[in-house]
Amino acid sequence: MGRLERWRRVARARPSVGEMLRAVLRRDRSPATGPAPSLTRLDALIDEFAGRPVRWRVGGQPRPLPPAVDVAAYRIIQEALTDARRHAPDAAVAVRLRYDPAGLTVEVRGDGAAIPVAGLRARAESAGGALHAGPRPEGGWVVRAELPAPEDEAEPA
Repeated sequence: MGRLERWRRVARARPSVGEMLRAVLRRDRSPATGPAPSLTRLDALIDEFAGRPVRWRVGGQPRPLPPAVDVAAYRIIQEALTDARRHAPDAAVAVRLRYDPAGLTVEVRGDGAAIPVAGLRARAESAGGALHAGPRPEGGWVVRAELPAPEDEAEPA
């Protein structure tokens, strides 16, 4: 069997990146076995990473968010923390949420090696937002998601 034929067999057997992302996003729509993902459970999420240095803070005036934005923000933080643990287990991580009149900014910073961002970008875009990621000048990495949630469209409490 030639090199080209081996490559074709491998390519057919391996799911595409798009198929993998769709599978990840579909998991949010499957029946829940526990509490729904929400920023109201951020402290519990951070507790799951006990034993690792994770700091977090919230700026602005927290308010109810559209469900798609709430879930996307939670999942972006969850995936960034999971990837940080996988790629740099002992490195410090900081999570920052910032509420402003236009929406919510989620920022996750780490001192270790850069993390993959394809799934994070898909989550931000699924809520109508944008994600920027890359190395920090002082070392480490940063992921910043800007998610739309105008104050005048806030969900009632």
